[in-house]
Amino acid sequence: MDLTEPVLLTPEGLEKLKRDLEVALKRRVEAGERLKEAFQPGDIEDNPEYEQAKEEVGLLDSRIYELQEMIGRAEIIKESHSSVAGPGSTVDVADHEGGSETYHLVGAVESDPSAGRISVDSPVGRALGKKKGDRVTVSVPAGSLTLTIKAVR
Repeated sequence: MDLTEPVLLTPEGLEKLKRDLEVALKRRVEAGERLKEAFQPGDIEDNPEYEQAKEEVGLLDSRIYELQEMIGRAEIIKESHSSVAGPGSTVDVADHEGGSETYHLVGAVESDPSAGRISVDSPVGRALGKKKGDRVTVSVPAGSLTLTIKAVR
């Protein structure tokens, strides 16, 4: 995570991060209690419950820090009304075989390709920064992908 860059988020994405932070903070309190319960003076070297609780506290502390950083650096993506695709745009595309897809361009944190949410920083997301009618070719792991932009919303 680059601590100097803004984190592009939709309003819904920011709310999800805030909910995730609340859950992580609650889990951290619970893990801290388990750590206290598992701690027995003189017996921490051979205490798997203590080691497990200590590891969980460390992981939760890292996640809480990460969530707080993302929330603190959040830059909300406004709904796009431009004819050129960018963060917040929904782009309808067709491939050379006639298949069609719809992609919503979001920041990396909210990226979920299986749900059609593509990061603007991904190769496909960068390539889609065009307007209706443009044809783009992008290198993907399976080779090269040529798409025609049918609509930008």
